[in-house]
Parts: sequence; C-alpha cells; structure tokens
Amino acid sequence: MRILEEIEITLDDNEIFHLLRADNKSRKNSKKPSTDLLNEISEMKEASLDLIQPKGVYDCFESHKLNPRFLFEKSEKTILAICTIGESLEKRCSKFLQEGELAKGVILDAIASHATEETASSFNKLILNDLTEEVENKEVTNRFSPGYCQWILEVGQSLIFSLLPAETINVSLSASMMMIPRKSVSFAVNFGDKVDNELGIRVCETCNLVNCAHRRV
Repeated sequence: MRILEEIEITLDDNEIFHLLRADNKSRKNSKKPSTDLLNEISEMKEASLDLIQPKGVYDCFESHKLNPRFLFEKSEKTILAICTIGESLEKRCSKFLQEGELAKGVILDAIASHATEETASSFNKLILNDLTEEVENKEVTNRFSPGYCQWILEVGQSLIFSLLPAETINVSLSASMMMIPRKSVSFAVNFGDKVDNELGIRVCETCNLVNCAHRRV
C-alpha cells in the first residue's frame, strides 16, 4: 500500500466551461463562452488553487481473488485506488451557495469536478510509473470505477474500501456508498499478458449515462 500526496494537476478553462454548459441547458447552444464568463472562471480558478489538496492511496492485488469475476478474470493483477481533492473546495462551494452567490458556487463546483478528474488521471499515471517493473511488457487497461463497466456501485465500493485504508487520505463512504468528500474517485486498473482492453473506455455514443457531465454528444 502506498499513499501519494504530491499529485500535480493542471486546470483547463475550456474543460471547466464544458462542465458548466453540461449543467446549464441555457448554455448548450452557446459555441463559445463570453469574455465575462471566462474572466469569472479564471478568477475563481485562481482562488481555488490553495483549496485543492490532491492525494491518493493504492495497492496491488491478485486479480483471481477479486469479484465480480467478469471484470478481473482476464488479468493477472489489479490496482485498486482511491483519490480525492479534499473537502476544502467543496466547503467553499457550499458556502457560496448558502450565501446566495449562485454563479460563484456553480463555477466553483465545476472547477472542483474538473480538478477531481484531473487528480484521478494524474494519480493513475503516477501509480503506473511506481509499478514500472511490474507492468513492463504487460497489457494495461484504462482505469474503471464502480458504477461503470457493469460494476455495481455498491459491490465495487465495498470491495475497494474493504481492501484500502481510505481513512489515511480522509475519505469515507456514506450509507448510500457515495464517497465523502464528494470530490473523490475510486478506481481499478488491470494488467497482465492479456486483459480486457475495453474496460474504462468512455464512449459517449454508446454510454447510457444521460446526465454525465463529461458527455460529448
């Protein structure tokens, strides 16, 4: 088991705008963000940097010991991981919303969502770099999370949180199996001589998650 706290991320204004547009139907027809909106995004992004605290914990397991079998049967080993940006940005967002600063709250929430996804992506790369010798000459899947790839949320979260010390990065599970802080990600990565290369691939044309903020079509 290893904990990583030095996870560098980059925030992209266009991705933040995409998330805002996905959450606001009135902006879906807008091809480009207004200058005022871009300025507000930039301002809120700068204000959020000190509140984003990326960290994660991971470990590697024998795939044949994990269930459901259809997710792990083709691989030799599986990386299980949990990462988060912490609760500070989430609290600031809630404060804005409670005080009636709706625009700032919504923008900050989009920034937090983008930062969470960037943290998961960077953490995944750091893990594979950590395990260079183990994954060398092996096939490696994309990361996949509970709730996706037919991995039932309750089943996936129970597995990951039973095997990883999530408390070491101050992450816990609610009764409904949602992570606290909300801006956290749990995921798995399989590797071996032969793996299911379709795992973790997001294909918007076939995905049935209509309200997903990352949807492109």
